[in-house]
Amino acid sequence: MNLSSLTKPQRTILLIAWLGWVFDVMDTALFNFAKVPMMTEMLGARRYRLEGPSVEGHIQTWFLIGWALGGLGFGILADRWGRTRTLIVTILLYCCLTGLTALCRTPEQVMVTRFLTALGIGGEWAAGAALVAESLPNDLRSRASSVLQTAAAIGPVLAALANLGFAQSSWRMLFLVGIAPAFLCVMIRSRVEEPPRTGRNIVPEGAVSMLRELFGDPKLRRNALVATAIGVVGVTGAGVIPFWIPNLVKEASHGLTELAIRTRTSNAPMAIHVGTLLGVFCFPALADRIGRKPAFAAFFVLSPLATTLALAGGSDYHRLLILLPLSTFFSIGVSAGFVLYFPELFPSRLRATGAGLAYNVGRIFSAPIPWLTGIAITAFNGSVAAGVLIAAFIYVIGLLVLPFAPETRGKPLPL
Repeated sequence: MNLSSLTKPQRTILLIAWLGWVFDVMDTALFNFAKVPMMTEMLGARRYRLEGPSVEGHIQTWFLIGWALGGLGFGILADRWGRTRTLIVTILLYCCLTGLTALCRTPEQVMVTRFLTALGIGGEWAAGAALVAESLPNDLRSRASSVLQTAAAIGPVLAALANLGFAQSSWRMLFLVGIAPAFLCVMIRSRVEEPPRTGRNIVPEGAVSMLRELFGDPKLRRNALVATAIGVVGVTGAGVIPFWIPNLVKEASHGLTELAIRTRTSNAPMAIHVGTLLGVFCFPALADRIGRKPAFAAFFVLSPLATTLALAGGSDYHRLLILLPLSTFFSIGVSAGFVLYFPELFPSRLRATGAGLAYNVGRIFSAPIPWLTGIAITAFNGSVAAGVLIAAFIYVIGLLVLPFAPETRGKPLPL
């Protein structure tokens, strides 16, 4: 079977989940583009040179914590309220808070709005993953996961186009663009029906009860812990290059005007996310052929090696354009495995809770990485390339965890 065999309601669900994730990633990328001119304006040029990357990393740390808490909280609500209602609430939340960021005047205000924005982004992923997993046939879920994760490439490109379009405007205009996805809620409300609640009629009452059931069963507890560890590694690794690419481009553009640097910064993601697009299609196909665990292992090994090739010796703009797509092929391509693998580990009544925990709560443990990377950059005399290289070796932890992960290839979703 192929995706053309999906029914109209199934295609609508896939499209809406994809759009939700595109706008999730676009929102994240908008901040990545805005953060250098934003922090330069708020801190002043001299102070930014001394501590700018550290402040940016600190804000991103709180963003990741918010993403984690949103994934857990709204994942639980999605198992109780329903997937579609939760999608509407979370998309409205992150759109409104993204727009509010345009009014910020201090780094502290930015940190608060980014934290609140992330609550919605994390919740949208948990609800969307469960909705797609339960609405599509088992033999098409790997292909659907490839389609969904193309959002990791399309979202940054949309943000890059916005950055180009407002290249001579204030960074505040970028955050106003982030309000647009709110219109997606109208489509969800009118076109998406809640999937049958198979197995969800016995959802225990209350969030604490749901977590108690998840961690009270030895098998589910192991699955939750292993998946969360994989989420920590994958989410951390996938975020390193996109977050620091504006800094890498600036480091490789000494002597150029601010407009030229901003143009380069917009063009770079369009090049590097070619690798993302190829990676998110290749990973599920590889996972179906050789198994989930071997596919994760291969990408965990090759991602830091590819990043080393791109950044060893410092930042060079043309080398970034040529070699960073190879890095994102592995580092972001592996994220296609999350939407495929995590729902396979949990029964229907706890699927959004378990997948939300694995993908999003892992961000709590990965949250300090941007801040620590910023500190490393400062310690290495402002070398962004050195800090990014250190962060890229997070995948060693993933290789240590994989032996404990269950293999789910060829098995139906647990009821």
